[in-house]
Amino acid sequence: MVNQNTFSTSTSENASVPSDPTSSQPASNLIDNPEKDSKLALLFAIWCAIAILLSAFLVFQIQPVFSKMILPWFGGGPAVWTACMMFFQLTLLAGYAYAYSINRLLSIRGQAIAHLVLVVAALLFLPIIPANSAKPIDGTYPTLRILWVLISTIGLPYFLLSATAPLFQAWYAAKLPGRIPYRLYALSNVGSLVALLSFPFVIEPTMNSELQAYAWSAGFITFGIFTGLLTIVIYRTKNQPLIPVPEALLTASEEASSTDATPKNWLKWMSLSAIGSFALLSISNHLSQELTVSPLMWVLPLSLYLITFIINFDRPQWYHRRAWAVASIIGIFAFAFLKNEIYKTVDRWFDSAGIAFAVGDYEYDVIVQSGFSLLSLFLICMIAHGELVRIKPAANRLTSFYMAMATGGAVGGMTVAVLCPYLFKTFFETPLTLVIGLALAVYIILPASIKTNLFSPVIQKAASTSAGLIRVGLIGAGLILFGMGSALILYGTWSHANADTLIETRNFYGTLRVDLENSNNQEKLGHGLYHGNTFHGFQYIDKKLVNEPTTYYSRSSGVGNAIEFLKNHKKSIRVGIVGLGTGTTAAYGRPGDYFHFYEINPAVINIAKNTFSYLKNCLSTVDITLADARIAMEREGNQKYDLIVLDAFSGDGIPAHLLTIEAFDVYKKHLAADGIIAVHVSNRYLNLFPVVAGTANHHDFEMVYIEYIPSDESGMEESSSDWMLLTNNQDFIQDELIQELSQDPRQWYALPITWTDQYSNLIEVMK
Repeated sequence: MVNQNTFSTSTSENASVPSDPTSSQPASNLIDNPEKDSKLALLFAIWCAIAILLSAFLVFQIQPVFSKMILPWFGGGPAVWTACMMFFQLTLLAGYAYAYSINRLLSIRGQAIAHLVLVVAALLFLPIIPANSAKPIDGTYPTLRILWVLISTIGLPYFLLSATAPLFQAWYAAKLPGRIPYRLYALSNVGSLVALLSFPFVIEPTMNSELQAYAWSAGFITFGIFTGLLTIVIYRTKNQPLIPVPEALLTASEEASSTDATPKNWLKWMSLSAIGSFALLSISNHLSQELTVSPLMWVLPLSLYLITFIINFDRPQWYHRRAWAVASIIGIFAFAFLKNEIYKTVDRWFDSAGIAFAVGDYEYDVIVQSGFSLLSLFLICMIAHGELVRIKPAANRLTSFYMAMATGGAVGGMTVAVLCPYLFKTFFETPLTLVIGLALAVYIILPASIKTNLFSPVIQKAASTSAGLIRVGLIGAGLILFGMGSALILYGTWSHANADTLIETRNFYGTLRVDLENSNNQEKLGHGLYHGNTFHGFQYIDKKLVNEPTTYYSRSSGVGNAIEFLKNHKKSIRVGIVGLGTGTTAAYGRPGDYFHFYEINPAVINIAKNTFSYLKNCLSTVDITLADARIAMEREGNQKYDLIVLDAFSGDGIPAHLLTIEAFDVYKKHLAADGIIAVHVSNRYLNLFPVVAGTANHHDFEMVYIEYIPSDESGMEESSSDWMLLTNNQDFIQDELIQELSQDPRQWYALPITWTDQYSNLIEVMK
């Protein structure tokens, strides 16, 4: 996403010649007339600064606020954020185009009136709370539905805020000629960064979603007031500046360059901007897919992305291009090494040398994994944006420059959100980002003479001169470095596909893979399902074992014991399962039983029906609803389930909306009086015990915790699992076997945590 606050000042016929806001030239070097500044000019400057600061804050605050609001509607996966970011980038581009157009077509007075009218119209969108009627009825066309919800709820307000910085800087330059809007630019960047960092650490922990929406709406109204004040000043003073135009600016206008905004340079600006945007969204996707879907995992990458803009535009002297390029190469190599199984060889060397250190110990370390991801993003964006600023045009061509940047941001966003899911079966954009970043870094460190002649005939004649030999040698070294790095990246464990992979597919909801497991053991040969890097189920091929429940749902697991108890006490049972997977729980079905699966991902349903046979072989009546489970259950009549299985949390992306107080209100509506809610809380990165405990306490459920750890010889057919069973069924609680298996869940948490639809914070449950 291009920082909306880096747009240049006006090119309007009524404005002064724009100054370069990225220039390091001190303001004192410009001719100014402070003694002639009127009180009105001072007020105009202050109001302009406040409006730009506030707009920048609101633009970057609404991104996590609104995205989190609609996250539960679309399965809670990382693609929701990617789709939202695509909307923000496209709307930002539209805002830039709007500011650019009216600045060229209208007088400053006409601009102010037109903009104020649109701001007043945008008030009709407040408060920014999406209507319940916009909730999807199933899991189809999620990207289009997300875009429609965003357009219909925050479209016009966000569009106008995106246009504010460039438009108001143009007004500032026109009304106060001789003053560069450097401070406005700096203020807007500060506002953007404060908005991002305040959300996960201040806003989210202290305000519920509804209060956040009303607070943001109040901020937009305040912004509208300052827009009105600026319009009044502009309207009363017509198109005249508030202070005299310095003669030096008129001279500068005649000397300004107008030859460097060529199509070739425009393409360079757009491409470098697209690299940064592509890196931002692909790394954000990687963090959410590998770790968890959380506003923190959105805000941190976006903050680093913004910081690289601030450094390069505000302090371009800090960008020492070859030093940053070398740092980028080192960082990319380190991240790729951690994701490549070559580290196992290194660990063996360490072990043989008696060194008590193993890289493999950090393969699933949340801090290390996220740290390397964020470092790679920062370094790639630093060199992309550094090169972007290095080739920026003269001041009178900056509008084209920033339009190219905005276009590049939108291109990068659309590539990740739309094109990559269509082209790739895995999240290949993450390693592709590293390859592109490595290529850019290697190109930067090559001497200028080599880059100039890289594709010219001089290379063919290089052997005839010693200088030519050096060129060829350096080019060869660069190509070898790039080749080694690319191989390390591309052969990394990004998808975990292997020679035994039978199916690999990807859609909006993530990547799915089916592997042939235990290929060296015909008796235990079977199919395994993976969602991303998380194991989701296994089924034997052997006809004698094909209907045996396995993995987290084995007969020894918490859910297995709950189902067997109910079968022993009831002639028929009704079971609702949130999350289909391979459909393993259907293996427990008897004639007369009813199993109802809720699954939001159509690809999972297709695999469960066609690759696995649990559903096909089930003796019970089986229904499958394609929708978010909670939304579907809210619309259904009382199902009177004897057991509700919540199995949507074993993966790395946690749909928090399924664990809130309100969600359990829905489950209780469908639960029989002596029913059981089984919550699968196994997770590598998050400790969900306190959340389930808080919900159980709120709803007066008693808790039974069953941990199952299979023997080392069990192989793929059984997996370790943690199940929290919530119920008021005293027969179940006092059952001798259940008593023997149950443990005290309080060993895993200090205090219960209560999540609601208005408040949930994954930071507090990270392991």
